[in-house]
Amino acid sequence: MPTPQVLLILDAGTSAVRAVAFDRAGAPRGGYTQGRIASFHTRSVKTTRPKPGHAEIDPPALLRAVDQVLERTLTDLEREGLRPQAMGLAVQRSSFLAYDPRRKAALTPVLTWQDTRAKEVMGRYRDQTAVITGKTGLPPAPYYGGPKLAWLLAHRPQLRTAFAAGKAHFIPLESLIIHHLTGRLLIDETIAGRTLLYDLILRRWDPQLLELFGLKWSFPRCLPELVPSQHNFGPVNWRGRRWPLLVCMGDQQAAMTGLGADSPGTMAVNYGTSGSVAVPTGDHPAPAPGLLANPAFTTADKAEYLLEGTVNAVGALFRWFEEDLESPGLARNWPAQLAPETGLVLVPGLNGLAAPYWRADVTTTFLPSRRGYSVGQQLRAGMESIAHLVADIVAALPENVRPPVRSAIHCGGGMARPPLLQFQADMLGRPLVVHRRREATARGVVLRLAQTLGWDDFGLNTAAGESQYQPDMSSKERDEHRARWRWAVKKVLGSRY
Repeated sequence: MPTPQVLLILDAGTSAVRAVAFDRAGAPRGGYTQGRIASFHTRSVKTTRPKPGHAEIDPPALLRAVDQVLERTLTDLEREGLRPQAMGLAVQRSSFLAYDPRRKAALTPVLTWQDTRAKEVMGRYRDQTAVITGKTGLPPAPYYGGPKLAWLLAHRPQLRTAFAAGKAHFIPLESLIIHHLTGRLLIDETIAGRTLLYDLILRRWDPQLLELFGLKWSFPRCLPELVPSQHNFGPVNWRGRRWPLLVCMGDQQAAMTGLGADSPGTMAVNYGTSGSVAVPTGDHPAPAPGLLANPAFTTADKAEYLLEGTVNAVGALFRWFEEDLESPGLARNWPAQLAPETGLVLVPGLNGLAAPYWRADVTTTFLPSRRGYSVGQQLRAGMESIAHLVADIVAALPENVRPPVRSAIHCGGGMARPPLLQFQADMLGRPLVVHRRREATARGVVLRLAQTLGWDDFGLNTAAGESQYQPDMSSKERDEHRARWRWAVKKVLGSRY
């Protein structure tokens, strides 16, 4: 019997780093539906919040987590006489740091996508909104790279000198991991699309944007090399073992592929620490007000695009409840405590309010006051807010890219729990198809990696099946829920709604 060919995937998400190995037949070597457990390892990643609006990851601690999951996975594979043929990487987006590649030394913490400290500099760019959005497909917001860079330059003047001298680079978390594994400082286009420095049409760093956020005078010495998602990122030399890193991409783009929604006419909703609604738009970007146009996957001669809306807090919202209510385990067990109904509306302001509103100044608000309401009623208000934000994003999709109303929406993610999914189907008036496969992000990367290798016969095991949630609410009741939500959002946002 021939030795199975194994593909190794690293998924560096917000709350954890995971390593998953897949064999040539596509069955995960974690044995979810067939085969024995050979390799699946995860290590948690801690986000610290030293000040309001600050959300940081310690770079050495994150790289230690990378080393640990890789070492344990490779040990498992070696025990079976296996070794990786190639590797792929998925990474959380909009997380950046200053870095000295010569010393392999981080000069700042990783400012994660949850970090909103840059909102204090956003006033500088109010008159440049049309230029920024026209080139990048994104609204100017503190979550992205350019404003984070501007904040660092304003508060750490020594970085300006280091950038000018070529002794520091402004990089995403993806580039930190690639440099750690291969010694090459690279960024793929799906992550570059979150910098506000990347021209979505021309597929290059944009000189006007670089100057706007303070980098032109030291370009290109201060940014990673821009490459496609499918690229030879270099050999991974791991303690005497060697294999190529051939695919790197954003985690939500990977999840969209892993959920089977990477062709026009489909839609994916991923419920993780944050949430994402993604619609593929083919070989051209399709910008829309309040939403994000971004590369979905690129090669040297081709780009696929998506239109996306993000929800800042899904799993993060229930972790907030756990801390706020001082109830250990609530973030995992919230469905068991959920009330059947609530008179509350919650507008979640963790890290501000994202698509389609883009208000980083919003704070978490209950309407009316939650005083006198049970924990279960508060949790239901939180759960319903997630579904309403997803419905707001779907409503903002242009007709020419919105899937037909009768088509199912592909859903997944660790927070895709039955009560949320049923209420989501009710608020959308559409069926949801929920894949019971785990690790949708890793599955998306491995599919792209197999395509890169020319493995046309590669397919993921589908025996895990799927479940469906059908709308089970009258249109009158749905309209009442949606009207109450819109009233609450308008009250929180005020005159700028």
